Amino acid sequence: MILGLNTNVTHDGVGYHVQTEDLGRANPYVLTLVFRGGAIVAREKVNYQEALGERPAAAQVKALMAQQHARVIKQVTAGEVPAPAPAASPVPPGSSLSQLGLPPADQQLDALIAEYLRRRRA
Repeated sequence: MILGLNTNVTHDGVGYHVQTEDLGRANPYVLTLVFRGGAIVAREKVNYQEALGERPAAAQVKALMAQQHARVIKQVTAGEVPAPAPAASPVPPGSSLSQLGLPPADQQLDALIAEYLRRRRA
């Protein structure tokens, strides 16, 4: 396995972390992940045995990693990374937990703990 590449880049004031790694001979892929705020927003995975042949030299894999890493960085800085979908709200707009018949989170936790203790005693 070859050591990975890590680069922080910015586009329109938003910071991204681009990470490229070799997943090893047993799993011959070069994987590049793009993170924003700790979440993966893009990925590229290439099988290097298909791209370079059955037993590529380490230098060939390193070169493929560098090319893929640079290409993805270029895409990020060009604004070609898709924006993440907005998180879905667990509660429909205009309603509240009490309208749905759900107790507040701390009451749910208390009920779970009480049920656990009750079962443990039995």
